[in-house]
Amino acid sequence: MLFDGNNILEEESSDFNTDKKKYVKSKRDDKLRRGSHFTKWYNFYFERIRNRKLNILEIGIAGGGSLNMWRNFFPNSKIYGVDINRKKLEENKKSLRGIKVFIGDQSDETFMADICESIPEGLDIIIDDGSHMNNHQIFSFKYLFNRMNSGGIYVIEDVHTSYRSYYRKKSSKSTIEYLKKRIDDINVHGRLERYYAENILGQEELSYYEKTVESIHFYPDICFIFKR
Repeated sequence: MLFDGNNILEEESSDFNTDKKKYVKSKRDDKLRRGSHFTKWYNFYFERIRNRKLNILEIGIAGGGSLNMWRNFFPNSKIYGVDINRKKLEENKKSLRGIKVFIGDQSDETFMADICESIPEGLDIIIDDGSHMNNHQIFSFKYLFNRMNSGGIYVIEDVHTSYRSYYRKKSSKSTIEYLKKRIDDINVHGRLERYYAENILGQEELSYYEKTVESIHFYPDICFIFKR
């Protein structure tokens, strides 16, 4: 019932072929196939802030459909994209007018630092729809969440890859296992007996994530992390 409202994002994305929608056109035969249904969750959180001036970064541009969808949905925001495949940018650059795309590896710290330096106002929304490799998802979150603006929203798509061995290569833990630790950070008062007695929230005794992670919301295949 909470999510039964009008999905404005789904309606306004009708001109863009992105698998975030309920249905998407297949590249092979142009027939409709099931999408991720992510627009329902995105609309719930983003509809109320869509007219703000935000800096939005999406990792993974695919055919460029979702970047154009964000540009249409957030009329006053700056949209940025990241992809490792320059060919994708060349194929879609005509439709990506007004959108800055950075070409590089999301697990490359130097590359990620260059992105942050290129957006001095900071990032308000970050969406990881990149390689889906667990070590890449974890690295990108650890690097970018620390540098995004207060009150920002960090989204990791396709977290079902935490349960598939191929995507866990080179990773000591899955993305889901990593995020479970962040749940502990949210509930820090349950682990520190002095939490209430001495009002230590925000003090040096707390770790970075204990101080900054406001909440984490999980849905099928997608996770929203809110920064305090």
